[in-house]
Amino acid sequence: MAIRRPSISSPAWLFQDFLYLDNSPEQLRYLQVKWDGEPFTRVSQSFDFSNPPYDDEEQRGGFIVAQIDYTIEGYLITIDQWDVNWRDEWPLRLAANYLRNCLYPQEKGYVIQVAKDAYSFWASEYFFPVSNEPFTDLYSWRG
Repeated sequence: MAIRRPSISSPAWLFQDFLYLDNSPEQLRYLQVKWDGEPFTRVSQSFDFSNPPYDDEEQRGGFIVAQIDYTIEGYLITIDQWDVNWRDEWPLRLAANYLRNCLYPQEKGYVIQVAKDAYSFWASEYFFPVSNEPFTDLYSWRG
């Protein structure tokens, strides 16, 4: 039996990118994927790190099903950490595609790297080791 998933264009997925810390010239950011995108009516249902936090209908909510923490330094994007709270890795794949195709496309000169050792997942997303060293754990995306 196959797992049924909503498509990437489904209105059920909501992508939100947040600035966590601005240490010029470096920015620490995170991208969240939420399921359903319905506006929260109560602030206590979700915590928003945005500056300033939205406590009205502008704060769109939903269950956080994936998050990617990343660092921007010039045109270099480094994915530092990720988390998935879903039955499979699909929301993380959507977040990786959104990061490299919508927010930081290669056509604009951005280079995206992964600083972790989950080779099988990131290789399936077309990330490859930066060097031929045997124990390298930094992967770069090539489109």
